Amino acid sequence: MLKKLLLFAWIGVMVLAVSSCEGPEGPAGPKGDTGAAGPAGPAGPAGEDGEDGTGSGMSGSVIAFMGEIETDTSGNMIVGDTAFFADATDEEILSFEKGMFQVFLKDNGAYFPVPGYVLFEDEAISYGYYYQIDGNGLYFPIFRTSAADNPQRSFEEVRVVFIPALNAGKQNANVNWKNYDEAVKALGLTEADVKVIRKK
Repeated sequence: MLKKLLLFAWIGVMVLAVSSCEGPEGPAGPKGDTGAAGPAGPAGPAGEDGEDGTGSGMSGSVIAFMGEIETDTSGNMIVGDTAFFADATDEEILSFEKGMFQVFLKDNGAYFPVPGYVLFEDEAISYGYYYQIDGNGLYFPIFRTSAADNPQRSFEEVRVVFIPALNAGKQNANVNWKNYDEAVKALGLTEADVKVIRKK
């Protein structure tokens, strides 16, 4: 029994001795010097080229055909430029094919959208159009689509607004592209941006 008491006493003394060795935690030491920078990692792969947002195929444009523009006796005509794409890249030509055009016939100071009617002083005549890209040339055959007492007509000019596919989407769904002033305003264009082509 005495041995057991001595054993318990010895254990208690050891516990007290160990616990008495634990003091309060001291303050943190000063910050060490910054280590040397590691070696630079390998360069990542080059990214793909982005699309240019300022080319003729993206920013929109106005083409003005000026001069003595007159239909034939049936009321049809073709306006165009044989060298329109002479300085264009394949990508720019493709962007024109993806976009859309709006043709305006000017008579008596007003721009009339085609397809639609042009109001002459003596009668109203309806016209339609389509466009062709042939090599470097861009052409707009314009044809009469209604009866006319006097089918042969002259126009002050023909203007074509090019609307890139990006601008013709839902983000500009509220733009009336058949209104010349509204169309050029939506594209941020002025008279300085008009490409004038004079009929030879």
